[in-house]
Amino acid sequence: MRFRSVVPVTPEQKWGLSRRLIACLLAVPLSPSLLCVATAQTIPDDKSGQPSTESQNTDAAAAKDENKVEKYDVNRIGQRNIGHGFNLYSARRERELGEHLAAQFNGTTKIINDPLVNEYVNKLAQKVVRYSDADVPFTVKVIDSGDVPHAYGLPGGFLYVNSALILASDAEAELAGVMAHEIAHIAARHATRALTRERMSNFLNSVAYMAGPAGLAWQDIGTPLSLKKFARDAEYEADLLGIEYAWAAGYDPKALLEALEKLHAMEVKRSALYAKIPGYRLATKLPFHSKVIQSFASYPLTEDRISRLQSEMFTFLPDRKDYILDTNEFQEVKSRLLASRTPILHRSGSGDDDKKGPVLRRMPQSDSELRTLPALTFSAEPAQSLMGIGIGTGIETGIGTGNY
Repeated sequence: MRFRSVVPVTPEQKWGLSRRLIACLLAVPLSPSLLCVATAQTIPDDKSGQPSTESQNTDAAAAKDENKVEKYDVNRIGQRNIGHGFNLYSARRERELGEHLAAQFNGTTKIINDPLVNEYVNKLAQKVVRYSDADVPFTVKVIDSGDVPHAYGLPGGFLYVNSALILASDAEAELAGVMAHEIAHIAARHATRALTRERMSNFLNSVAYMAGPAGLAWQDIGTPLSLKKFARDAEYEADLLGIEYAWAAGYDPKALLEALEKLHAMEVKRSALYAKIPGYRLATKLPFHSKVIQSFASYPLTEDRISRLQSEMFTFLPDRKDYILDTNEFQEVKSRLLASRTPILHRSGSGDDDKKGPVLRRMPQSDSELRTLPALTFSAEPAQSLMGIGIGTGIETGIGTGNY
């Protein structure tokens, strides 16, 4: 004999089922039975009679993580459609934009013509490119633009590495990690995708202008926030892709973390200098100060990038026993650049005086002598981001730049 299982139903649950049945009958009077069967639901577990959203949120988060793991599967590098999606710039047009920007950049920047240095940097960059999702040829140049480490990635495959970046790197793996980050920006087409969003936002702003105060609010607040969020997300993606490209090329992905830790140290030192400015700390007393700053920032916090990369390494990168940390070739190039920057001591005099040692200036011994010396001026360039990669100024100019 079969027994029918009886599930206790509260009055609220009965009313919920009745409402659905009534709505079903009113919606399609011609075939109520079919629609009722389709819309009938199992009695929810919670006592309120409302469907539980906790399980739905959990399933959505799990599906999102699964999609991310599939998208950034390191075993499918080169076949993952990185950088695809809605973009007003075709590959040809993006290359033309990069060529135009590179021509302007070459005219205003000192290019290092040392064949040994250029050959090494180009070989290292092309090695990382081979293990990336980039599908464009790369043009790599070494530049000398000051003592602040920089790397620049222009759309279309133009990569510039500042000599100060090589000197600031402790090993080849660190240099490769920074370059991989810039290559990731180019592979993901962050610059032209940012330009696309900017153009779409301008179009929406022109429409929103006719919508009254609400449209003006979106134009003044919504558009900048959406573009800055894309810039922050681009940095996160370039970090993840960068460690994957470095790992695939055989380098220790933790080297990029070391570079970010250097960046954090520079930021702490800079904040300590700014803290001496009167009134600098007043803004920190505003409500939700940190949230507001993060929302309007074009770059994510370095601490967030470090913690995020630390967790993503274990999620996306398989274990490997051996990594490339450093090479003799890197140290030779670094020594060569250091030697080129060493000041030359000039000798003075003629004849037998030329055989003497370098001429040294004697330090003044009295206050009167000190007053006769010319005044010394120092220019302090503010510390820039060690890895400001990609779209810091890209939202306004469309140029993917990186500051090491």
